[in-house]
Amino acid sequence: MKQMPKYAENIIVLVKYKSSFKWFVTDKELWFLDLRKLIASYLERGLTIHNPEDFSDRFDIAIVNEDNAGIFLNNIRELEVTKDELQNLLEEGTFNHISDLLPSLYVDFDAKKLTSYFPEPASYEFFIPNGWKGKYNNFLGDIPEHYRYLIIKGANLFSPR
Repeated sequence: MKQMPKYAENIIVLVKYKSSFKWFVTDKELWFLDLRKLIASYLERGLTIHNPEDFSDRFDIAIVNEDNAGIFLNNIRELEVTKDELQNLLEEGTFNHISDLLPSLYVDFDAKKLTSYFPEPASYEFFIPNGWKGKYNNFLGDIPEHYRYLIIKGANLFSPR
C-alpha cells in the first residue's frame, strides 16, 4: 500500500469503471472531479488562485469524467489497494482511529454518479462534471459484497451498535 488511509487527508475511494470495482487510497484533493467549478467557488468567495488554469497536479485533467476516467485511473494505479489490504489494516489495528478506514467516496463512472460520505465539509458532490449526479449519503450498503472490507468474521465494523 503506497499511502495509508488517514482521516480527512488520505481517503478511501471506491470506483466503478467499465463494470469493474476498485479501491484507492489517495490524497483527498484528487477527487474534486470538476476543478474548474471548485476554483470558481473559491474566486466567488474572494480568494486568490494562482495559475487557475494549471492542472498539472492532477495530470493536466481539469474535469475527470467518464470520457477520461481511464487516463485518470491509469495515472493513479499505484494507489489502488485491494479489499484484502484494507481488511488486513482493520484486523491488525494498523490505523490511528477507526474513522481512518471509513470509505469517503463512491465514484461510479458508468452511471455518472458521485456519492460522498466524507466526514468533513468538503462537499465533493457539488464539484462534479456537468451531466453527473452527486449526493452526500452513506453508501456502505451499496458496496458489492465481494468488495466489503468492512466485514470481519461476519461483523460489520462500521454498522451502528
